[in-house]
Amino acid sequence: MAVDGSHPGCFVHATRLYAVPSDSGFDVDSTRDSYLRASVSRDRHLRSHLSQGVLLGGLAGGLFLTVAARFGARVDQPAALILLFVFGFAVGVAAGIGIRLQQPDLPPRVEGERLPAVEVPVEIAGRAPADATADELVLWSLLLRRLRAARVAVDEIPFAQDAPAAATTTGTVSTAGVGALAELSYLTARNDFAPVAELLGLPLPD
Repeated sequence: MAVDGSHPGCFVHATRLYAVPSDSGFDVDSTRDSYLRASVSRDRHLRSHLSQGVLLGGLAGGLFLTVAARFGARVDQPAALILLFVFGFAVGVAAGIGIRLQQPDLPPRVEGERLPAVEVPVEIAGRAPADATADELVLWSLLLRRLRAARVAVDEIPFAQDAPAAATTTGTVSTAGVGALAELSYLTARNDFAPVAELLGLPLPD
């Protein structure tokens, strides 16, 4: 038993399997194409963003070094000034690349929006029956992701013991209260995922 990109309600993008909910209002082909367009749009936007940074950094570096040499060090030989500009341009380009690469988050592009789809974890994809519907894959995937998130919250409880009480609109919640809520959320998520684990033969965490 397993599902892959050949499933009528799924598609593969960047080696990951996605399921398209039946109530999304879009078919699989349109959704897959939206993921491809979003990737291409982001790549082009990033290249444009990077190119602008490289050009501006190079010009700024070249002009700064040339002006400093001309008016600060009184260098007046054209060959020396050109050499300094080239050197400054190279340094500015390197700095521009470094700065731009540290700022990869770009504003979203409307033409690159992705249509609704849910990534199917490998555990679900590997154990799901071939006749499972896309909606079943979506539900099972969301339940597993919810369980994992709740597990992470429980694992973080020991690190929150020394944290101050959390403020709320109705007062404060002690760290013990936060821990109890995390435990309750985990138990609820675990119970909700239990039928899925039994159906697919997946181990249920403690």
